[in-house]
Amino acid sequence: MKQQFIKVCILSGLAMPLFSASLLAAGNPNPIVAQQQQVQGTVVDKTGEPLIGVTVQVVGQQGGTVTDLDGHYSIKAVKGAQLKFSYIGFTEQVLKVAGPQLNVTMEDDNQTLQEVVVVGYGVQKKESLTGAVTVVDSKAFQEKGGLSSPLQALQGQVPGVMITRSSSAPGDESWNLNLRGSSSMNSTEPLVVIDGVAANSVSEMRLLNPDDIESINFLKDGSAAIYGSRAAGGVVLITTKKGKEGKLQINYSGSATLRTVGLMPELCNIDQWADGVQQALRNDNNTSNVWYTYAELAKKYKGGYIDLEKTTNPFGNAGFTDVKDFVFDDNADWLGSLFGSTWSTNHSLSLAGGNDKSSYRISGSFLYDGSTLQYGTNNNKRYNIRWNYSNKLNKIFTLESSIAFSRQEQVAPTLVGSALTTSMPMPGLPLTTQDGQAYAWGTWGSPVAKLQQGGDNKLSVRGLSISETLKAKITDWLDGNVNVGYNTNEARRRKVQNAITYYNYTGTAQTLQDPTQEKSYFQQTSSRTDFYSISGFLNAHKTFAKLHNTSLTLGAQYELKDMENFGANYTDILEGLDVINGNGTLTLTSDDIRKYNYRNAIMSYFGRFNYDFDSKYLLEFNGRYDGSSKFLPQNRWAFFWGTSIGWRINQENFLKDVKWISNLKLRASYAEMGSQSGIDNYDGYQFYNLNTTSGAYVGSDRLTTITTNGKFASTTRQWERIKNYNIALDFGFFNGALSGTVEGFLKKNDNMLVAITYPAILGDAAPTANSGKFKDWGFEGSINYNGKIGEVQYHVGGNITFARNELTDYGGTSVLKSGYTSTQQGYSLNSIFGLRYGGKIQNEEMLKAYLAKYYPNNGIGMPSNLRVGDNMYCDENGDGVLDYRDYIYLGSDTPEISYSFNAGASWKGIDFNIVFQGSANRFVYRGIDAWTVPFRSLYTNSTTSSIGNTWSETNPNAYYNPYTTDANIVSYNYQANSLTAQDGRYIRLKNITVGYNLPASVLKKLGFVNAARIYFTGEDLWESTKITDGWDPEAKRNASDVSRYPFTRNFTFGLNLTF
Repeated sequence: MKQQFIKVCILSGLAMPLFSASLLAAGNPNPIVAQQQQVQGTVVDKTGEPLIGVTVQVVGQQGGTVTDLDGHYSIKAVKGAQLKFSYIGFTEQVLKVAGPQLNVTMEDDNQTLQEVVVVGYGVQKKESLTGAVTVVDSKAFQEKGGLSSPLQALQGQVPGVMITRSSSAPGDESWNLNLRGSSSMNSTEPLVVIDGVAANSVSEMRLLNPDDIESINFLKDGSAAIYGSRAAGGVVLITTKKGKEGKLQINYSGSATLRTVGLMPELCNIDQWADGVQQALRNDNNTSNVWYTYAELAKKYKGGYIDLEKTTNPFGNAGFTDVKDFVFDDNADWLGSLFGSTWSTNHSLSLAGGNDKSSYRISGSFLYDGSTLQYGTNNNKRYNIRWNYSNKLNKIFTLESSIAFSRQEQVAPTLVGSALTTSMPMPGLPLTTQDGQAYAWGTWGSPVAKLQQGGDNKLSVRGLSISETLKAKITDWLDGNVNVGYNTNEARRRKVQNAITYYNYTGTAQTLQDPTQEKSYFQQTSSRTDFYSISGFLNAHKTFAKLHNTSLTLGAQYELKDMENFGANYTDILEGLDVINGNGTLTLTSDDIRKYNYRNAIMSYFGRFNYDFDSKYLLEFNGRYDGSSKFLPQNRWAFFWGTSIGWRINQENFLKDVKWISNLKLRASYAEMGSQSGIDNYDGYQFYNLNTTSGAYVGSDRLTTITTNGKFASTTRQWERIKNYNIALDFGFFNGALSGTVEGFLKKNDNMLVAITYPAILGDAAPTANSGKFKDWGFEGSINYNGKIGEVQYHVGGNITFARNELTDYGGTSVLKSGYTSTQQGYSLNSIFGLRYGGKIQNEEMLKAYLAKYYPNNGIGMPSNLRVGDNMYCDENGDGVLDYRDYIYLGSDTPEISYSFNAGASWKGIDFNIVFQGSANRFVYRGIDAWTVPFRSLYTNSTTSSIGNTWSETNPNAYYNPYTTDANIVSYNYQANSLTAQDGRYIRLKNITVGYNLPASVLKKLGFVNAARIYFTGEDLWESTKITDGWDPEAKRNASDVSRYPFTRNFTFGLNLTF
C-alpha cells in the first residue's frame, strides 16, 4: 500500500509537466508569420522608474519575452495584435499594436498591494485579517550565507516568535522555536506545515533550502484554531517558491563564509594556575600539600619537562607515583587549542518559467558547513532538490505539484563529549607526545586523541516530500481544493567507539588505555517516519448588496503517521571495518520500543466562516473536530474553535478625510485549542516487559520474567485544552510609510497533564492526569518606517516580545529548594531560587557579628570557619534564622524578552542593512564545578574570569571570594543567590550587510547576465553582556557535549546572478 501511494504521488507530479510539454511542442501553425514586425518599447512604473522582468506576450500565442535592466523589451507581433504586459504588484495591461514602438506605464495593482496572507486552508487579504498572523517573505533569507536552518535568519526579528540555539556544532545547532512562550509544562512546539502538508517537527526545517522559501506565516492566536488539537503551540505555514509566467529565468547564488570563534571561557596558563593554586593553599593554611610544590615546580620548569625514565621522581613516594613524566608546555591549551577558524560554503541554482497554462521551478542546492573543532572529523552537508509545477488543465481544474528531496550527511567525533568537559587538568600537559602519538598523564588522556582516534559518529538523514494539490474553480463563487501529501524521513546513525592507547611524552612507554578494547563498540540505528495526508475543502465566497462580504470553508482531513526504529550494538570491535562487527556482546539498543515504534492517526473535520460589512466590521469563526487514535474511543473526539473580530477604524466616515491615517484596525480574538503533549501513543492500555536475561537460574537457564512497564494505564485522560485571548491594534500612517502593530495575549491551560501520586504499595507509578493549571501572558509590538531623501531610500524598524508564564497548579504545593527547578508551583518554568546576596564580609568585626547572629540553627550550610571575604546573605523573612524560608525567586532560565531593531539605506545600486538583536529577563545559574569556582580542585584548571576579580582589601566589591579548596566554604559561597544567578541579558550585532548591484552598462557588455549582485554579510560580530564567566549569553546553563561548542562570528562573501 505504501509503495503504491508513493508511486501515485510521484507519477501525478511528473506526468503533467511531460504531458504539457508535448502539447506545447506540437503547437499550432501560425498563418501570419510573414506579416510580423519587431515591436519594442520601455515599461516603467508611475514614477518613471524602469521595471525589470515584466512579462510581455502576444495574446493567443505561446512564448514571449521579459524586460531587461532598463525596462526595455523587443518582440515580434503583427499590426493590430494585442500585447499583454504582466508583473507582480501591477495591474495586467493588454494593448493593441499600432506600430513598431509601444511604451507602457504600469499601474499599481491595489488588490495585490493589499497583500494576500496565507492562513489555514486558504488565503485572506491582509486588510480583512482579524488574527495575529505575521508574514516573513523570501527577502529574510537572502544574503545570509549558508543557513543551518531558516530559523537562523529570523532570530529576534519576528514579533511573538522566540528563537534560541544551544550550539554551533555543524548539524547540531538545535534551533528551538516557540510562539509567544509556553502553553504547558509539557513540551508543545508549533505545528509546521510545508506546502499544505504537516512536518513531523520543527527540527525538520533544518532540511529545507532557505532559497526555496517564498514565505513563512506565523499563526499565533485563534487564527491557528482551525488546526485544532495541534494548534496549542501555534502554527507555522511555509510556502515554497513557484514558477512564474514568462521566459526561462536562471538564478544562481553562492557564498563562502569564514567562521571564527566567538565568546568562550579562557583557561589559565601555567603562571596563572600556579599562583592561584598556591594562593588557595595559603588561604587554607595547607602549604605542605604536594600540589603547592607541584605549582612551584611548574613555574620553575615552564617550557620544559622531566622524563622519569631518566630522572628520579622529584616527589619520591609522596605523590604522583602513577605518572611517567612531568611536562610543562606553556603553549598547550586543552580548550583553546581545540577550536579555530573554518569555512562554510553554500550554492543554490534554480530554473523557473512558464506561460498562461503552466509554470515550473526547479532548484538544487548544496551546503557544506565546516567545524571550528580543529581535531577529528566534524562537518555537516546538506543536499536539496525541489520541483514545483503548476498546470491549468482546463477552465476549472489546476494541478499543483511539489516534490522535494533532501539529504543530510553529518559526522562528529564519538568522544566529543568526553573531550569537551569542565574537568580539564592543570595547564602544561601537551596535546600529543613528541612523535605525535596520544599522550596521557596518569588518568588524563589528551582530548586530541579522543577526537582523532576515538571513532566517528555518522548521521545520514534522507527526506522525500510530495504534495499534490488539485484546485477547482467550480463557479465564480465556489472553489474546491484536494491535497494528497506524503513525507518520509529516514535517519541512519553509525557510531563507533575505538580503544585508545596513550603514551608518555617521549612516546616510549604506554601509560593508559581508555576506552579499553572491551569497551569499544559499533552501534548502528535506523529510524523511519512515514506521514500520509489527504484533505479536501470547499470555499464559497459571495457578496450581498455590495456591503456584506461572506466566505465559508468546509473540509475534512485524514493523517497517518508511521514510525519505525531499530538498532544494534556490538562490543570489542575490529577497528577500521565500516560494517557492524565485534568479538564481544551483540545487543539490541535499549530505547523504549513503544516510544519509537508506533502508528497513530487523526481524522478531522474543519471549517471557517468570515464576514465583513463594507470592509469595515470584520468577523471570523473557525473550528475543528479532531479524533485521535492515541486515546480510547470514549475520549477520542474533541471540538476546538476560535473566533475573532476586527474594526477598521480608518474606514469610518469620521476618519476617511484624515489622509495621513492609512490604516487603523482594532482586533480581538478568543480560541480554545488542543495539545497531545504528555499522551502516550496507545493511551489507556497496560503494557508489559518480557525479560529473558534477568530471572533466577533454574539449572543452567534463567526464568523469563514478565513485569509492567512501570506505570498504570489511564482511561480518563483527555486533550490538554488551551484558552487563547488576544487583543491588537494595527496602524499605518503617511500612506503606509510608518506602520506597526501592538498586541497583548493570554493563554490559560486549566486541564494540564501532571503527575499524580498513588500509594507506594501499588508499586507502579501513577499515570498523569488532567489536573494541572498553567498560564502564559505578555505583549508584542513592531514598528517600521520607510522613507526617501533625494535618491537615497532608507528604512528603520524594530520589534519586541515579552512572554511570562506561571505554573499555577502543579497538584500541590512544595517547599522551595536552592538552585534550578524546572517546575515549581506558583512560578515560571525553569525557575531559579536562592538567597539574597548581602555583600562580602569586609573585616573580622563584621565576621564575628554575622556568625554570632546567623550561624546557630542556620539551614544554608554556613561553615563555622567562615572567613573575611566570604558571602553574607539576607534574612529575608526577618525571623533571625537563615534557612530555606529565606529563599527568593531569582529569575527564570528562559528569556522572557526578545527584541531587535534594524536600519538600512540604498543609493544607486549600493545598499546597507544592519540588525541588532537581544534578549533579556533570563538568569543563568551554572551550579558548582571547576569552571564556576576557581581552584576548588587543585588538579584541574580554572578559567581566567577570577583573575583581578577576587576579593581583597583593595578590591572589596569583587565577584569571587578568596580562593579555597574547602568544600564547605565553596558550597556556601557559590550556592544559588542573587550574585551567582547571573543576569543573562545581552544585545548583539546580529547582522550587517553591504551589497552592490552591478549597473546595466556593465551587464550589457557581458551580454548573457540580466542581473548581478555582490555582497558582504557579517553575523554575530559583537555583543554586550553581563555574563562574567566567559560563556556566550545564549549558551545553556548546563552545557555539555556539543553544547560546549563556542558560538561563531561569521563573515560571508556572496554573489547572486540572474540569467
